[in-house]
Amino acid sequence: MTAIDHPTPLDGVRVIDLSLLIPGPWATSMLAELGADVLHVQPPGGDPLQEMMPGAYRVVGRGKKVVRLDLKSQEGRRRLLDLLEDSDVLVEGFRPGTLQRLGFDPDTMMTTFPRLIVCSLNGYGSDGTYRDRPGHDLNYLAASGLLSMSGEPSGRPYPGGGVPVADIAGSLFATQGILAALLLRKQTGVGSRLDVPLAAAALKLSESRMAEYDDRGGPAKAELMSRGAYDVFRCRDGSWLAVACMEDRFWHGLCRVLGREDWLEREEYSSYGGRCHHAERLNGDLADEFARADRDAWVERCVAADLPVNAVLDFGEVSDDEHMRQWLDWLPDGGRSVRLPYALRAARPTMTTQDSGRTR
Repeated sequence: MTAIDHPTPLDGVRVIDLSLLIPGPWATSMLAELGADVLHVQPPGGDPLQEMMPGAYRVVGRGKKVVRLDLKSQEGRRRLLDLLEDSDVLVEGFRPGTLQRLGFDPDTMMTTFPRLIVCSLNGYGSDGTYRDRPGHDLNYLAASGLLSMSGEPSGRPYPGGGVPVADIAGSLFATQGILAALLLRKQTGVGSRLDVPLAAAALKLSESRMAEYDDRGGPAKAELMSRGAYDVFRCRDGSWLAVACMEDRFWHGLCRVLGREDWLEREEYSSYGGRCHHAERLNGDLADEFARADRDAWVERCVAADLPVNAVLDFGEVSDDEHMRQWLDWLPDGGRSVRLPYALRAARPTMTTQDSGRTR
């Protein structure tokens, strides 16, 4: 479990989670790791993720209680209202309008429960022309422009990003928004309503790359995404190496490790911009060099030279990595979970002063 000194940050916060699959449940699992009491309200047939991806279901369900309610029935709706009486946060992932049709209009609920924070995760938002469209992660990445930048610089957009980027971005922004709403409630005494469209979450992730695109006058993907000495390369043993030698000092060090000091004399490689402009040729030459030895040998040499080079680990290898495994927990069924990437450790002040009502 995530290392957090007690009391945990969200002790006493009660969350009702009506969402299914990954975006909402992963967000509320992080709230649970921070100490919230999370109740996952599922339909009578359960969360379909349990059958589709049982490993993922186990992860997003950790630290929660589960109750099954038929919200289309009067009894199910009554029980949900009872649960909301002493709850702080409601998370839902229905398509826009569904919650209202079930008799739980968010604005009405916030009038009935004025301290309630209502977080809605949906595909495209509760307003706009795409409001009622169905979708999955791939659709949201496509709408955001992020998908267009995926894959090889000169190739087609690649639908397999390894993880559902838009879904996970939505989870993170929902968690962030809920924490902000809890802080705001301390100031105002009332709750908030927040809408987290997954397409907008993906768009936010693309912001820095979009700024680069605008600043350079809208270049083609091949020009925007080509990175000299910033790629993955196959080694002699068939495994892969991730090389990210963008800065000149790293580029110079890489040339020395490879024994290719002659590249330092080439005018076209003398700047990062030049190396990107000639990335196809440069990375092709680098591929030839890295194919001459095994991955671990290259990692040893590059790390010794203080270069940003890593082995590309698969999920099996991550558990064996002496550094990365520190964030893993092993579960009784043989699976793994990943801790939050931070540890909250309470300060131990030597004295307490009072300043404008705030203890520090």
